[in-house]
Amino acid sequence: MIRLEGVTKQYLYGARVLGTLDFTVRDGEIISVLGGEGSGKTTLLKVIAGVTDCEGRVLVDGEPVSERQENMQFVFDDLAMFKNRTCFYNLAYPLKIRGMDKEEIREAVEGAARKSDISACLPEKVKKLPLIDVKKLAIARLLLRDAKNILIDDVASGLCAGEARELWTWLAPILMEKAKKGATVIYSTSSAEEALLIADRIAVMSGGELKQLDTPESIYERPSSVWAAQALDGNFHFESATLSTDGESLTLTWDEFRLDVSRLKDRVPASYIGVPILVGWHGADYAEDGERSEDAAYVVREGDKYVHHTVSGKRVVLGAKRDRVCTSPKPEKIMLFDAKSENSILI
Repeated sequence: MIRLEGVTKQYLYGARVLGTLDFTVRDGEIISVLGGEGSGKTTLLKVIAGVTDCEGRVLVDGEPVSERQENMQFVFDDLAMFKNRTCFYNLAYPLKIRGMDKEEIREAVEGAARKSDISACLPEKVKKLPLIDVKKLAIARLLLRDAKNILIDDVASGLCAGEARELWTWLAPILMEKAKKGATVIYSTSSAEEALLIADRIAVMSGGELKQLDTPESIYERPSSVWAAQALDGNFHFESATLSTDGESLTLTWDEFRLDVSRLKDRVPASYIGVPILVGWHGADYAEDGERSEDAAYVVREGDKYVHHTVSGKRVVLGAKRDRVCTSPKPEKIMLFDAKSENSILI
């Protein structure tokens, strides 16, 4: 089990990389850390691994991470390879410094290479390999020994979409099997698709802050902020709006559009009545028909759905292709957020 208590990270020149973090990752759990460049996800993994300092405490099975690093395996974002050495050397090195004899090392390295489909690469220098094979080489280290905690940083970055899928098709069963045996797995990614693949929970990061840590279903249905909603759904849309009430009903007004949201009356603090807020909804939660509509500038197929890109920039996801689409949401699917913090205001 990994526990973060009051963890923050700040550089000497004052820039804050991580806000205050408090959370626990259980044994056998897979967590994906989702965020874009500069979100803090790489720093977070390095703090958890104990390879960079921080304020607060990182505990592994109740002890400081500095005392439990032997039970930690980390695939760095830069892959941490000896590029002028052979693949065999790179796999053998961590075993050699642990005192294993040559025959044990040879068997372990050849076995890991075979499972990673890079046996032919063993005599080659790393600098001569295509990137996907270097990625597989880095991950092959996970197969050399068992570790209680596995951290993988944005492993598919730099690969084309096809190579990224190939890598995850091979890697996902390995991580799930290790978690099944009790290992804690944390991996970071900038791709919502990768985050959703095998994670039990997703940690949404932005600007060094943990925006939400929850199951994929909970984040999608009940995002704690606009950031969290957009992290899982690139088609999520929001607009400025105002709430009003006559004492009995609750009405939401925006862009000359009025919507009865009385069902939310007991879930909205009174302080938000009459002040600007944000109303948002997922791309798949537009109404089929309504007064507010726009022409589709172009339509893109994603799986069995069609994403209609409207003239104003909305992305309406429907099951069939249309020339004109409704741009008002289904009333039961809207979410409300504070206009300044962009955090959810629903109780």
